[in-house]
Amino acid sequence: MACLAPPMSAGARPLPADPTAKLSPALSASLSNNDFTIWSDPVTGRVRILIQSDGPVSPDLLSAVALAGGVVVRQFTAIDGILAEVPKDSLLTIAARSDVWRMSADHLSQQSASHLEVTTGTDAARANGIRDLDGTGIGIAILDSGIMANHSEFTSLLGLSSRVVASTDIVSSNSHLQLVEGLLGVVGSVTGGLVGGLLPGNKDAYGHGSHVAAAAAGRSCGGKNYNGIASNANLIDVRVLDGRGLGQASDVIAGIDWVIQNRTLRNIRVINLSLGAASAESWQTDPLCRAVRRAVALGITVVAAAGNFGQAQNGLECYGSITAPGDDPTVITVGAVNTHQTNDRTDETITYFTSRGPTRGYSVDDANVKHYDNLLKPDLVAPGNRIVAAESQGDYLVSHYPQLHVTGSGSSAFMQLSGSSVAAPVVAGAAAILLQRNPGLTPPLIKAILQYTAQQLTSANICQQGAGLLNVEGAVRLASALRQDIASAVARRAIRVGDTLLAPGAGMPSASSTVAGSSFSWGSYVFAGGSHILAGAELFKRYQAIYDPSLVWVRGTVTQNGAPLGDAALITSSVVDADALAGSSGVFALGTALSSAIASGQGIVLSGGIILSEGIILSEGIILSEGIILSEGIILSEGIILSEGIILSEGIILSEGIILSESIAQGEP
Repeated sequence: MACLAPPMSAGARPLPADPTAKLSPALSASLSNNDFTIWSDPVTGRVRILIQSDGPVSPDLLSAVALAGGVVVRQFTAIDGILAEVPKDSLLTIAARSDVWRMSADHLSQQSASHLEVTTGTDAARANGIRDLDGTGIGIAILDSGIMANHSEFTSLLGLSSRVVASTDIVSSNSHLQLVEGLLGVVGSVTGGLVGGLLPGNKDAYGHGSHVAAAAAGRSCGGKNYNGIASNANLIDVRVLDGRGLGQASDVIAGIDWVIQNRTLRNIRVINLSLGAASAESWQTDPLCRAVRRAVALGITVVAAAGNFGQAQNGLECYGSITAPGDDPTVITVGAVNTHQTNDRTDETITYFTSRGPTRGYSVDDANVKHYDNLLKPDLVAPGNRIVAAESQGDYLVSHYPQLHVTGSGSSAFMQLSGSSVAAPVVAGAAAILLQRNPGLTPPLIKAILQYTAQQLTSANICQQGAGLLNVEGAVRLASALRQDIASAVARRAIRVGDTLLAPGAGMPSASSTVAGSSFSWGSYVFAGGSHILAGAELFKRYQAIYDPSLVWVRGTVTQNGAPLGDAALITSSVVDADALAGSSGVFALGTALSSAIASGQGIVLSGGIILSEGIILSEGIILSEGIILSEGIILSEGIILSEGIILSEGIILSEGIILSESIAQGEP
């Protein structure tokens, strides 16, 4: 695991001269319209905001909040910043301070929401002589609505204890959230964020967190066959969503703080975020994105749901609909495929609901011109349609939608859900297996392995499928071929670009897999630099700087622990630059076409390392074909996809205005 790095500082970029330029789009809109309804406390009238400082939070900033008549609710460690409630007429005064870098609204966060072992290739990996691939010893933190720890899916190998080895409840202390829910018309019996009537030991009143945890690490017994991917991994329950599946960005950041503080004690190597926050901010300034980057820099692999907004209300396919923090370049962002309830991998299709790339967060320059991020996302896709996993007894979802229930009762009940929030924990479980097999993997190296070994889906472009469909069998073989001291060497700065990555005596494995009777070639490409496509076996034969989790490269900018990095080699020679292979299709290039071109030897073989450039970009003047639209940066909070193809979306838009609704629409068969 990487050693503790100094906190990332926002001071790596100049502070705007105009205080209004420090406000997020949502906060700026609220100020212009003088409408802070959703952000304010109706009793005190104070506005709830996230303040990111220019460097570590100073006592002077804390005093300034108090002098303005505000209160500091929470101070974070994942980011240099605080959650505060301040009078709305003091917003610009505080923003004008030289130690304030960014101010954002405390957005609402909401949940996205064995066959899995076979169709993902997990069983095939075990059949290759590695029988104990079950995540043993690896901790997966589930930041969600809680976990029913006494469910049969979470028992230890001997059945004597629960694999939910630690827990914390962040959201119950958020009294402001209950006020927000009142404004949204959310009613019902809620005590401390929990719905009454739950059995002792069950902290998941909503039901989403238990299902997500089981998809990542459930182990069925008693004749059931609903195993998750890493069926003996330890689970860490970090409750950031309440009994209605709602939380705020500050709850999630506080949850990440807790994970960072406890990562060594519990060997937490993976965080799963099956949730999305409403934010039109660029990944560079969004506080939730900055928090996950901090976790990644410390060696924790962060897996996030892409979102469930791939189809607009008018039925058109919606690109640019990735939610935060899935729009951050350092996380592994996962979209959902429909397996059509077969183990055969030849019939997988992209679900209509899963969010498409590119990312559409934006920044605004001094001339008031928007600059969209347009990063390549999602990173890959995984099964996420009608997945059967644990049901939390007495939870909100099944009590309101009984059609979700599949079988069993009490601590052995199961339900089915669909969504990118179900696909994400499948990848989180896969990451745990890779770390069990090779503890020396870094988060960006895990992402690269999962992308490189992915299967290309027919007729799916890279904004729909990312680098392709999760292939655990291939990922395990590639991880097994690499040396096991990479992470520690990176932490000690004892490895240089170009040093060998292969284990002694090992060679690159064959770039094809057979899963559930179907054979296929790997895609053999990865996303890098936000908008670049790199390919070729040299990516894994030698160390690349992009495998350092503290380094972030997006287009022409490279930072390390938040500070600008000078001239440094990023990529070795002989790696293939495949940007040009996307051709006129750009970010909408078909994955199969890219993979085929790479296999035939096309692309530019780098002779002197990578040249910082824009890579594959989306022209702002692009005309999309009939039937698809491009999101302009308004990201909805995450909805939940119910079984039998029914989508329940809360429809809450809290970025460029406020639209409150609840709708149910038909979905995947």
